[in-house]
Amino acid sequence: MIRLVFFLLLSAFTAVCSFGQTVSNVDAYQEGKNIIITYDTDKAGFVDFVYCSTDGGRTWSKPLRQVTGDVNKQVQAGSHRIVWDVLAEREKLVGENISFKVEGDVGRFTVNGVSFEMVRVEGGTFHMGATSEQEGEVDSNEKPVHPVTLSSYYIGKTEVTQALWQAVMGSNPSYFKGADLPVECVSWSDCQEFIQKLNRLTGRNFRLPTEAEWEFACRGGNNSRGYKYSGSNDIDNVAWYGGNSGDQTHPVGTKAPNELGIYDMSGNVWEWCSDWYIDYTSDLETNPTGPQSGSYRVIRGGGWYVIAWFCRSSTRIDYDPSHRDYDLGLRLAL
Repeated sequence: MIRLVFFLLLSAFTAVCSFGQTVSNVDAYQEGKNIIITYDTDKAGFVDFVYCSTDGGRTWSKPLRQVTGDVNKQVQAGSHRIVWDVLAEREKLVGENISFKVEGDVGRFTVNGVSFEMVRVEGGTFHMGATSEQEGEVDSNEKPVHPVTLSSYYIGKTEVTQALWQAVMGSNPSYFKGADLPVECVSWSDCQEFIQKLNRLTGRNFRLPTEAEWEFACRGGNNSRGYKYSGSNDIDNVAWYGGNSGDQTHPVGTKAPNELGIYDMSGNVWEWCSDWYIDYTSDLETNPTGPQSGSYRVIRGGGWYVIAWFCRSSTRIDYDPSHRDYDLGLRLAL
């Protein structure tokens, strides 16, 4: 029989989050085999992560997984309750000063003095591929159009900049140099090394977006207005591409954002996705991650030197994961 050892001497923890929501009065008690975590919020928002510390908050666990109640959902201002099935996640919980931390609307991070933002994309269902607003400008690999359902996630407000890459990796592989320019000349494998180091520095689980997550965010998520490009039917409003870039990259976030407040999902640099490339089917998919193996990875979004056709929301290209180029970068997901 598994025995729960739980000595609770709670340290209160208040988190002020980047979008203005404040979490306060975090408390906890044991109820049978579960731990009940209570807290207050000063305004409506999303509650995303719960952490446990056994040393009074000096160090924190990875986000707790076996939690139910008011977590991973939008909550109103007021008092809330989370249930942690502790035995499903760890055999016992022992510590002289056990504390819990609740975070909501996490969006801004700082690494070695460089800050970056993530935008929450609320889950939903959309039609992926060569939908009607793409008109006749489609490729065969964008068909058939098929329904995809996604859970909520975060995606980078901008492409990863050279400043952030330098802060994490200590080097800058880009051809066009500038702190606020998107990093480029990075392979899929380079991106994985960058993400691993970023996660060690932040304690988070950043990753590349799946192809479906990328397209849903590009289209504006549940706020989509059905544009051909990310945020507009006029590409010059939202993208640096071959028609206006002057044959170079530009600082991120200098064109208009899309419906979710995300920049440069059309143009500037192509962006690696996590998936191995595969042809579409008409099947309904839920949180697809692509095949388990393959020869080529997916890139999306178009870049500074291509024609507008390549910057459409549904355009997809497959590249060898070792490929590097002056117009190939990345965007983070969480």
